[in-house]
Amino acid sequence: MDEKEISAKVAQGQMRCRIIIELMGAPKEHVEDTLRLVLQRLKDEAAVSVISGTVHKPKEQDKLFASFAELDVLFKDFLVLTRICFDYMPSSIEVVEPSSFKLPAVELSGFLTDMLASLHAVDFRLKDANAANQLLERNSANLLKNFILTILSGGGKSVAEISGVMGIKPGQLEPFIALFSREGLIRKNGSLWEKA
Repeated sequence: MDEKEISAKVAQGQMRCRIIIELMGAPKEHVEDTLRLVLQRLKDEAAVSVISGTVHKPKEQDKLFASFAELDVLFKDFLVLTRICFDYMPSSIEVVEPSSFKLPAVELSGFLTDMLASLHAVDFRLKDANAANQLLERNSANLLKNFILTILSGGGKSVAEISGVMGIKPGQLEPFIALFSREGLIRKNGSLWEKA
């Protein structure tokens, strides 16, 4: 598509933007394949025209690989642009043309509704994950408590001995031992811990 065609489409109400889509993961091949699939899916969008783009090779960052694509894209209208933002979550977007535009109330309402729906979905997933995490923490603490009580049923043991049986470092185990002591489940007898 040449600049004349692009200008004609912008004059008809389309929006030209530069976007950056980033991915991070492992292994390197997975990042490359996934980015390729994401870009193909974007190119297949009916109301989107990818004018040009550059895909950067993955670079290692803390045992993960990061790659990104810089794209010059035409969007049919503001609603398509916002849907693409929600669906593809680009890390950066720059509206190139038009330099200014009027936004009909229906498009602004659609944008705000989509944004709120996405925020509510994220909020729900966060609350759900938080509740699951709290349940997991309680269950883990109960398992740890039962395991320590079972270990101590054979007689007093030091934190190092308990640690050796459980496979948990002494420094990570000590806060739980202190908590179970405060709860009155175990007590210290000299340098050893025993059931109360």
